[in-house]
Amino acid sequence: ADRGACPKGLATPQMVYHPERLRHPLKRTGERGEGKWQRVSWEQALNEISAALLQVSERYGSNSVAWMTPVLANLTWGGYSRLASLTKGTWVDWWGCGDAAGPCADIVTFGHMMGETHLRPPGDPQFIIVWGYNPAVTVYHYMREIVQAKKRGARVVVIDPRFTDTARHADEHIPIRPGTDGALALAMINIIMQQGLRDRVFIAQNTVGSLLVQDNSGLFLRESDFVQGGSQQTLIIMDEYTGRRQQCDAPEAKPALTGTYSVSGVDCRPAYQLLVDMTRDYTPERVSEITDIPADVIRRLAVNYATKKPASIYRGWGLQRTFYGDLACRAINTLAAITGNIDVERPSTFVLNSRPFLMPAGPYNTIPVMQLYDAVTKNEPFPIKAIWCAGHNFVNQMPNMNRVTGDFLKHLELVVACDLFMTASARYADYVLPAASFYECTDLCMASFRHSYLQLQQKVIEPLHESKPDFQIAAELGRRMGFEDCFDKTEELYLEELLASGHPTMDGISLERLKEGPVMARPLERPQQLKTPTGRIEFYVERLKSFGQELPIYLEPVESNRTEKAKRYPLSLLTTHPRQRIHSSLANLPGLRKTNPEPLLEINPLDAAPRGIADGDVVRVFNNRGQVRLKAKLSSLIKPGVVDISQGWWPEDYIQGHHNELTHDRINPVQQSIMGPNAAFYDTLVEVEKAAANNRKSGQPEGSS
Repeated sequence: ADRGACPKGLATPQMVYHPERLRHPLKRTGERGEGKWQRVSWEQALNEISAALLQVSERYGSNSVAWMTPVLANLTWGGYSRLASLTKGTWVDWWGCGDAAGPCADIVTFGHMMGETHLRPPGDPQFIIVWGYNPAVTVYHYMREIVQAKKRGARVVVIDPRFTDTARHADEHIPIRPGTDGALALAMINIIMQQGLRDRVFIAQNTVGSLLVQDNSGLFLRESDFVQGGSQQTLIIMDEYTGRRQQCDAPEAKPALTGTYSVSGVDCRPAYQLLVDMTRDYTPERVSEITDIPADVIRRLAVNYATKKPASIYRGWGLQRTFYGDLACRAINTLAAITGNIDVERPSTFVLNSRPFLMPAGPYNTIPVMQLYDAVTKNEPFPIKAIWCAGHNFVNQMPNMNRVTGDFLKHLELVVACDLFMTASARYADYVLPAASFYECTDLCMASFRHSYLQLQQKVIEPLHESKPDFQIAAELGRRMGFEDCFDKTEELYLEELLASGHPTMDGISLERLKEGPVMARPLERPQQLKTPTGRIEFYVERLKSFGQELPIYLEPVESNRTEKAKRYPLSLLTTHPRQRIHSSLANLPGLRKTNPEPLLEINPLDAAPRGIADGDVVRVFNNRGQVRLKAKLSSLIKPGVVDISQGWWPEDYIQGHHNELTHDRINPVQQSIMGPNAAFYDTLVEVEKAAANNRKSGQPEGSS
């Protein structure tokens, strides 16, 4: 608190006592979305819902019931995970709603989802790049780190199409054309290589740079490729000292990073050489044309990052919300790796006894959220006919809203929403159940990649009205579905089970200890364990060879402002995260709305003038998928050719339409092969025109009437 508190956190008591909070279970009586409801008892609601879920499961198979909830090792969301396991249902992986491309990149590069933390090496940074990130608004403790480093002498550079609150604290702001971050990273890699600024020792010891790659297949050379009965796990390098092949872990060898070699008649090159060859085309001049960043700025940025060590990158979630965001993040990871600006240690954390609690009957089926569209509307790869939604507002937050409300929902036989408020998703549900807030239930708050504390969330007040904690809702539903034995303990007993993993990270931690206050994870003395196939940082990824993306190449955004479509819709739309909301949560709190009372379209005066738009005018933002009407805010802080609507606003906040009517649900097959495809919210083209202010009816896409 002495360092400043988050306004969202300070406002949450208003959520508890909000006059529009749901007070009792509701059952739909009219058409979905019509807003006609009947008050029912908890007993009636859960009896009817459990019967309907069993009926759907019997008719279409257990996979046809989807649980659209977070999966965390705590009571609130663990109860639904237990139900998914016990019923052999399907869990909807929500990462793809804007947050999967970065984790896809990190999985193939570092072997785990949150590799972004590796981009900040230990020690006081001398140079910091804040890349597609606005922590001054979204992650305050990161911003404190940046400000404190700047006070100690670090130079801070922000790369963003918008001059953000974070950029106000920086030494330099570099505006970039949306979706071109990968090209910038490749140009920086090229400059660093050409000037001999790469960290040879780090590359050889920690990355796949020295591993030989076969020219004919694109696969790493293995002992089994040229020795009968040789090991498929033994990878091969070329020893610069002897000019002979060696096993990659040979302690006396000096691995070659460049050159072309023949091993038993197989032509090979080190992976680093392939990276050199690929990035050679990304000259500062060419990339300047791609990114709209001057060539001399690109050169200076590259040299500073390679020479002012240690250098840190705060890689944001914004730059990965383009269709090829995984490639951009991989390129940035590679930039850090070749300069040695990497922390190879794993972050400290806690290991709970989570699997038995979350999956008492074994693993359940999983479907990425972006594949849910086809599962519901086309029965591909299998049918989804019922959705239990808790902790999400999918109607408001999923891309291509008109497809969700106009097609998706029609194919579902049952939709249940558990929430504090009548959200957009709740309006389209068949049953709405009032959930308790975090002030009204006891639970665990987990350490994450952003902090390293484990703490007990202690109940402050009893649940208001007829609301119930999510775990209690899941338990009462589970008992009705025949799983009484799996919901027969008190909440405290289940919490003690979660804590009793026996792992060294949990030494001395008990429920009684957590009642005294939070516990910080302790660093453990343990060897680096990258869970990639090679055990190294992989900027060359074998399994992506079939996609032509074994190296982090640059591909133009699918809705680039340099495509044919841009002749009709020339502006790139961003939907960035504001200070006042967590996605769509907290959007209705009066204290936060004082500083952010209504949605606005941020548009540069150079784009507004030829369209006859003045500050405060009502405008229509549209493309071939949908439209939204709202007021315009003229600002020179946003790059010309780019517009922004902060995300999370509810439909009723707009004059007409919704920003997610404009976004698309196109699937990236590479991301799908790794973890799950990501929603490319920031890869969207629109046009803007001055409009009338008085139409609040739902809009139609351009050309649909």
